[in-house]
Amino acid sequence: MKKPFHFLFSALFILACLLPGLGLFLFGPSPAAGNETPVQPPSLTTSTGSFNTEFLSQASDWFSRSFGFRRELITADSALKASVFRTSTQSLVSLGQEDWLYCAETLDDFTGADTLSPRQAYCIAHSLKLAQDYAQSQGAAFVFAIAPNKASIYPEHLPSGLAPAAQEYSAPAVEALAQEGINYADLFTALRARKEELDTLRNFGEPLYFTLDSHWTNRGAALGHDVLLEALGLPGEDAFAKPGQYGPSHRGDLYDMLYPASSRLDYEFAFQEPLAFAYARPIRDVDDLRIETASASQNGPLLMFRDSFGNALHSLMAESFSTARFSRAMPYDLSQIGEAGAQYVVVEMVERNLPLLAEAPFIFPAQEPAESPLEGESIPMQELKLDQAGCIELVPSGQYVKVTATIDAACDPDSPVYLHTFTPGDSGLHITFWEGQPICTEDGTAACAAYFPAEAQLDSGFYMLFRQDGKWRSAPLECTDIPPTGGN
Repeated sequence: MKKPFHFLFSALFILACLLPGLGLFLFGPSPAAGNETPVQPPSLTTSTGSFNTEFLSQASDWFSRSFGFRRELITADSALKASVFRTSTQSLVSLGQEDWLYCAETLDDFTGADTLSPRQAYCIAHSLKLAQDYAQSQGAAFVFAIAPNKASIYPEHLPSGLAPAAQEYSAPAVEALAQEGINYADLFTALRARKEELDTLRNFGEPLYFTLDSHWTNRGAALGHDVLLEALGLPGEDAFAKPGQYGPSHRGDLYDMLYPASSRLDYEFAFQEPLAFAYARPIRDVDDLRIETASASQNGPLLMFRDSFGNALHSLMAESFSTARFSRAMPYDLSQIGEAGAQYVVVEMVERNLPLLAEAPFIFPAQEPAESPLEGESIPMQELKLDQAGCIELVPSGQYVKVTATIDAACDPDSPVYLHTFTPGDSGLHITFWEGQPICTEDGTAACAAYFPAEAQLDSGFYMLFRQDGKWRSAPLECTDIPPTGGN
């Protein structure tokens, strides 16, 4: 009796080992699962015709991502571990209660394990202030909005045992936005109020966020549209009141990571009437880096910088502006204001990605302040100047040269950062200042970035000015490799 059993076991084991290869041979490569990028099969030769020395490693990587029945095996593994152990096989996905799924990185935002530092909050708000000032100088109205994490609007379905932080993750940034005078569209208050109203009416089948996805539904996006137009002071149709109905039609991004072979769909809100706009140029999908639209709206042109929450939002915004350009390429290029003839500029960023706005997120020419930051200060030069030097990097960036300055010296959490030069004048040395976008560093040292026209002469020595312990400090900046500028 033992020999047949051993034979059967061995046969099943060999079959299991051969199955991925047989599936690949019979049915071709398995499609990419979830948010994976498809891997191309390797070639024996390179583009120059020489032998590809990386062929074996590339072949191994390709097979591991393309073997037969891969999606089915991933789905089975995820289902088993979720049902038996209540654990997720994907580090990016967290299993919530009542079948809800959450983006795992947002749990630390919710509990306070991850917070925005005072310097991060300042850099976020101050960069937005500089962008707002520039947009307004170009004749465009400006508004900024934070798309809330799903956990911020629907915390009741999070994994059990999670306690909310004493302060909301975005709170330091929102407070800094108020201090800087940013035109801020508060989506948190609007979404929570509407959710509470729906919960009171027991309309649990009309969620503002997906159950199996990290984003808002068309219904949530419609409410976001209404808040943005109100913040811009524009009349517009109440998009949230548009008739329609929910139905199973959306493939959830989080669900797709766990169960790529499953056919289950999430409930999405479909508008009864098509949205009244047209694409000015063909698009591949709503994730395109650039989308342009046109409509019969009387509102002037829009330039909107958005992320994946703009996938649902962009069509609603497109209907409300005569023309619209939607960009998700970072850094956000404000020179498009002129190109698009934009009268309105909107910046939308999901809550979990707010730290990206503390890394010099905008492209626009560095501006000279209306008055010297040292105006009214009486500081001897020997006290102003630091003994140590910082580092400067100049990198061509389209029509600009990006100048990045760093120094291993602490700056105050709320300190702006300027670049300046000394040039001879009739009455002595003349100081020219440009305000940079502050960059938040892990160790709290001073850093900034600024853009100068590519034809600018940047051969003068740069200095960095910032506050340290409440006092202004200036440091020379050194660079060993400065690329040609000024059209040379």
